[in-house]
Amino acid sequence: MKIIDKYISKEFLVFFVAVILGFVVLMIGNTIFIMSDLIMNKRIPFFIVTQILILRVPAMFVLGFPVATVFAVMLTMGRLAKDSEIVAMRTGGLSFQRIILPLLFMAGVISIGSFYLNEIVVPRANHISQNYIRQFFMSEVMENARANIFFRIPGGLVIYTKKMEGGSNELRNVMVFETREYGFPDISDVMHGYIKNDKLILEDGTTYEVNNNGLIDEKFYFQKSTKDISREIRKLYGEQKTPQEMVSGELKELIDTFKKHNLRVSAQETDYYFKFSIPVANLAFAVVGLLFAVSNPRKESYSGIIVALILITIYWVMMTVMRSMGHKDMLTPWLAAWGQNIVYFTIGIPLLLKIRK
Repeated sequence: MKIIDKYISKEFLVFFVAVILGFVVLMIGNTIFIMSDLIMNKRIPFFIVTQILILRVPAMFVLGFPVATVFAVMLTMGRLAKDSEIVAMRTGGLSFQRIILPLLFMAGVISIGSFYLNEIVVPRANHISQNYIRQFFMSEVMENARANIFFRIPGGLVIYTKKMEGGSNELRNVMVFETREYGFPDISDVMHGYIKNDKLILEDGTTYEVNNNGLIDEKFYFQKSTKDISREIRKLYGEQKTPQEMVSGELKELIDTFKKHNLRVSAQETDYYFKFSIPVANLAFAVVGLLFAVSNPRKESYSGIIVALILITIYWVMMTVMRSMGHKDMLTPWLAAWGQNIVYFTIGIPLLLKIRK
């Protein structure tokens, strides 16, 4: 690598690291604000909140890389132009295309790194953090129970209570239905029940075992029965994954399975293609950012910041709209995911190649 390449790459990396760290800090603050209701109402322990935030940092990096790339490109070119270093390079015989080559190379490296981070680290981290949140949502389900209402908890249990003690999880005159995939549910008639440490505890009850004909085969009495709700939650949600919690291979396998059963898969296919298009956004931002930078090489740095903000806003608006259209079958999934990149490359590359001055 020539001295000029190292010099420009170093300038780019300084701005890139500063912006991406600032972006992640802002995202962490925003996440804490969004989770404040969970923290206060669900009483999630501080160490769990800390783990959730740490686990979400890789996804924040992937989302922040394109933002940091365009800012770094604009600020680097603005700094070089302000100090007349671009003029010096041009006087030395370098074309604009040669000057910007290290920036395009760095954007390409970031795109590759972003893809592998999004493919290897992010799905696993997202899955673990989402399971934490799911567990706290579901483990608190009994707190929202009301008298004379049927409500379901994990593990195939349906609860009906005639009386609920105000301000507590204590239930009176409870009916518990343990559902099965086939046949009638077993029924327990319980005098008293309550939640303690993620366990449903039933006292003074009678269980009726019902056969496939709807007749009672056997009944037995019990003084105390404990059901571990947290274990059922882990069993129920431990393998549940959204597209953001899957690697591309898992998601593709799911899509193929759905297609075999003639199920609608537009949303899943759109999210699948986004796993590839989001990392390439780094290169798309670099191309369009360079177009503006080299077209106005003597603009001050603050002008580059304004242009970068505009480019980011336009891109994310396009991405949001196209993703929604892809989910609703208004665009093909591939186009919905890649459309904004295609627009930026189509505008940026031809014009960037024509710049000679």
